[in-house]
Amino acid sequence: MPTEITYRLHHFGLLCQDMDQSLGSYHDHFGSQLTSRWYNRGLLDISFLGRGSDATVELVAAPFMPYEESFLDRHGYGINHLSFLVDDAGAAYEELKAQGVRVAWEPKRVLELWQCGFYDEDGLLFEVFNPLDPANPLATPEPIRAARPDDLSLNHVSLLTPDLRQAERFYTDKLGMKTVLEFREDGGGFVLLADRCFDPETHNFTLEIVGPPGLEPREQAMLEKHGACLDHLCYAAEDVQSAWQATLARGAPNAAAPVQAYGTRLAWVKDADGNDVEIMNPYPAERLRAALVSGAPIEIS
Repeated sequence: MPTEITYRLHHFGLLCQDMDQSLGSYHDHFGSQLTSRWYNRGLLDISFLGRGSDATVELVAAPFMPYEESFLDRHGYGINHLSFLVDDAGAAYEELKAQGVRVAWEPKRVLELWQCGFYDEDGLLFEVFNPLDPANPLATPEPIRAARPDDLSLNHVSLLTPDLRQAERFYTDKLGMKTVLEFREDGGGFVLLADRCFDPETHNFTLEIVGPPGLEPREQAMLEKHGACLDHLCYAAEDVQSAWQATLARGAPNAAAPVQAYGTRLAWVKDADGNDVEIMNPYPAERLRAALVSGAPIEIS
């Protein structure tokens, strides 16, 4: 049953070992700008950074919540959740609970947010929230524009799953996202999902879901080690070669040189905690928006 609530993919959370080190990595290496930070020594340390879209990266450092400690024990430092902005988190909680989505926590106040938590079909955590104050900078951060062809813009976050169709069905059926691009291969491949708010100018951010068969060696190793996981984040650049070289020159560890694949050009580097960061030439946002409106995904061969 289609959802009546609009779930806007707002940010993803990344547990980091050292906040200053990670802030330096995302600012200095990738050009992301700090949009807000909550810090209370010994109690919490959370930062949000963005670039090129209103979506953000949430960095979380110690002290960690018990569920975050559990994640670290199983997976180490990395992306541990997705977060969706809604008008009314309480109403979203009732809707998702009624649809049988597994609850992580009931609605409660977290910082200046009203927030609840759930697990998807793979057991991956996602939050649903609304700001208590509409003026909260988390509500609608202004996109920080890329000015040069080698500038980076936050483009997507990737979910790696053993069952692509099941994961895709969850996010489309339960959270109202739409498949706007697909590469299908023997039941596997990858898809890009956009929420209803997707916009080429302001909210050009998607969820990628990848599943076997046909995984790249890096993906196969991740799936074997962690099972379903939020695998990597991606920045887009018009000139991938120059962006990759500039990122390396600024100190980011290299992971893989640029190659042509899946109808685009892409390269890989690492962040401060060793997480994979993709740099790719973006799929045309106007075409993704058209696919969202028409319901006919772009097919990649």
